[in-house]
Parts: sequence; structure tokens; C-alpha cells
Amino acid sequence: MNLRYAGRLMLVAASLAALVGCAPAATPVPAAPTEGAKTMRVAMVTSGPTNDHGWHQNALEGLQSIEKELGYEIAYSESVESAQQQNTLRQYAQQGYDLIYCHGYEWGEALKAVAPDFPNVMFVQINATTEGANIVGTNFKFGELGYFAGMAAGMMTENNKIGIVAAQDAPQVTADSDTIKLGALAVNPDADVNVSFVGSWDDVVKGQQVTQAQIDRGVDVLLIIGDAFAPPAIELARSKGIKVIGGWSGDAHDLAPDTVITSAVQDVPGVYLSIARQFGAGTLKGGTSFVSGFAEETQKMGVWGDFVPAEVKDTVNQAIADYLAGKLDFPVLK
Repeated sequence: MNLRYAGRLMLVAASLAALVGCAPAATPVPAAPTEGAKTMRVAMVTSGPTNDHGWHQNALEGLQSIEKELGYEIAYSESVESAQQQNTLRQYAQQGYDLIYCHGYEWGEALKAVAPDFPNVMFVQINATTEGANIVGTNFKFGELGYFAGMAAGMMTENNKIGIVAAQDAPQVTADSDTIKLGALAVNPDADVNVSFVGSWDDVVKGQQVTQAQIDRGVDVLLIIGDAFAPPAIELARSKGIKVIGGWSGDAHDLAPDTVITSAVQDVPGVYLSIARQFGAGTLKGGTSFVSGFAEETQKMGVWGDFVPAEVKDTVNQAIADYLAGKLDFPVLK
């Protein structure tokens, strides 16, 4: 996925103070650039830790890509509690940041309160859209990844039992869990697909419990849609000999190469960089929403495991080509 999907609950994690992302209150304000040589200043705020191997880490990677590719000055605050959201945004705006990314749907109310007071600052909300003259929303085409991931699961299962361990029962999540079922049934009419919700993106303990419950059901393929709880869930599946399809943020292949079939990847860093390029070019307009998916190359299937038969990969890749050509249709939430 915020809605990246749905709201992320804060995971208590070690601070990354050694990185560039200190909280604005503790970060010295950089010297103002010389006149005529202004460097764009970009800030980011997240409600969770940027070392979660998922959604929030993707945000940091996106911010760092802006620094590397465009040379913009960056700063960020992670694991910001809801009570501090408005104050954090105001500090960045007052410090002269030109572009401020709010990573998730949960920043909507703070944006409504703060953005009108800083008309010369552009605010970007990732995976949600809050109305405002200086607010840009972004969304993925939710459901796209689910269909193709479901096809892979339907072909890889040997006992026709497929489990989905998903973070929250929210539209941006269920759009994909619903199409996972459609994709699996399209290639395997006997597939039995069951979804369970953790109730959080980051609750590792609950994630383990829900994953174990799916394993106890006898599934031989799991699709895991989460953030901090996802790597431990993949490791649990690996220890039990269960194959996994990861995502929806980064590619999970390297976490367990012999376990991960593939990953359903949302290119969050790519969205960050695209928005920043538009801003630098002067073409980014407030009151708009940037919606993207396979056609825009911000969603894709990740690295395939070496153990996956060529027939599976070829079938999924052909389905993606058919979808892009308008020959395949299924519900997509935009």
C-alpha cells in the first residue's frame, strides 16, 4: 500500500537518526541557498518506521532517489504520531521546504488544516487524495497486481489451497484480495482462496499468528500483503515449506529466494521521483491526482524464483500483455 492502502499503525522501531531524516524540531535548518541558485527543498513525513522492509522504507528510498537524481535537498520525519502531524507539517513549511510528501491516507486531516496556510508550498499525499489547491494526490490502480499474483498462485498450488495474509480490511487492500481470487480461478477452477486480515501493517506478533492460522488450514501457497510483519511471515512460511508471493511494496525475492514465487511490486520510489520531476519542471498542479499502474510502469511483477516453471511465468506475462492491450478486463479500483 496511507491508504497505500489503509492506515498504518506505528511500529516502535530504532530511530534512524544517523540518516538524513531527523525530526524537524531536532534538525538544524540548512542555510538558505544563495539568490539565483535556489535548490529545491523536499521533506517527507511517515507514520511508521522507514526500516520496515515495506511501505515506509519505500518512501525513504523514493526521497533518497530525489536527492540522488535531481540534487534536491531532503529531510524527513518518521513514525510521527497522529497528535504531532499538524505540528510536523507546519515546521517543514515554515522552514521553507517547497515540496512536502505525506506518506499515506492518515495525513488527510492534517493536510486540510495546514495546507491552506502555506499556499506557496506543494503538498503530496501518497496513496490518497485530499482536496486542496496546493495538494496533489497519488493512487495506484488497486486490483491490477492482485489478478496476476492470483494467476501465479493458482498455477503454483499443488493442493488447491491458497491463503492471503492481508494487513487491513480496507478498499485498497480488498481490491487486490478480490482480484487474487479472480486470477487464481481463471487458471485453476478448483482453487480455494481464503483471506485473513492482521488488522495492522506492522504488528509482527499478530502477523505471525494469522500466518500460522493459514498454514494450519493446509495452504501450500501464501500471498502476504503487509509491511513490518511481512518479512517474519515469509520466514515462517519458509520454515514450514510454504511457497509465498510477496509485495505489495518492495520485491521480496531476496528475503527467501527458494520460497518466494514472485512479488507484486508497487514502485513507490518511482512515484516519488516522477512527482518531484513534475514539480521541478513546473508542471505539477495542485488539486489533481496522479493515478498509475502497469501502463505507467509503477506496478509490475517482481523477480521470479528459479524454481518457478517457465509456463507459469509465460502465462502471467502474456496476461499482462493482454491486459495492457485491452484484451483482458477485471475490476480495478482507482
